Amino acid sequence: FFQATLELERAVFFYPHLRAALHRLPMHFRKRYMENKAFRRPAVHMKPFSEEHPDQPFVRHSDGRVYPSRHFDLPPQIFYPAESQRCLWANEGIVYGFRQRKKESPIHPRFWRPHLYRIPFHSELLNRWMYIIVSHRALTLIEQAGSLDQYILASSDGELNSRLGTHLKRDMLLALARLPPDSELRQRYAKYAVPPEEAEWIGLSLAEACKKQLKLESDAKKQAAAVPKKIELMRRLREPQNSAEAPVA
Repeated sequence: FFQATLELERAVFFYPHLRAALHRLPMHFRKRYMENKAFRRPAVHMKPFSEEHPDQPFVRHSDGRVYPSRHFDLPPQIFYPAESQRCLWANEGIVYGFRQRKKESPIHPRFWRPHLYRIPFHSELLNRWMYIIVSHRALTLIEQAGSLDQYILASSDGELNSRLGTHLKRDMLLALARLPPDSELRQRYAKYAVPPEEAEWIGLSLAEACKKQLKLESDAKKQAAAVPKKIELMRRLREPQNSAEAPVA
């Protein structure tokens, strides 16, 4: 599924009709998409050198040159597999690097994987239980938020970094919009409420959003073209009746 989504993303810039639909996408979707692309991943796999050594604003490198300490704040190589999009990893990923057990031993490649747990969660807004594979960091953030719903709704798309997370957010926001205004559950999550026409765009990829926009425009054209025909048909049906009832001079 994730590989198919990537192929659809590339198709947006290949087909002209999809490229033209980019400029007609809703503003709220474009804003959310750009915020997600500009999101800077948190340093969950490292402690920046400048923060670990605040008393050393400058550091001498092995080549003899002096660099600012923030020059060494290089994040490790992180790989997010396709399976992470069906789980909640909270920006944890597979770290690729090298390891040397002893000073005399050879250096060999090594992968560090996050610890994953399959845990049942209950959603108040969706009113159902679900088993979700989460990482240790995601589980900690959910416990700090108080519930799965609070964590999903309070986190941005970049912080979730999961198709499952954004799809759950869309379903939760749509369920929140359908609740009565005086509902206790709606008042509890009122700060996250958005209009239904905006919530249904959450979790869509760029290609999916373009196809949705083209579908909405096609349906609108069909509806606009059907209304004049109905009016014209009603007018023609009324003409014989009006002419028959007209008085003869």
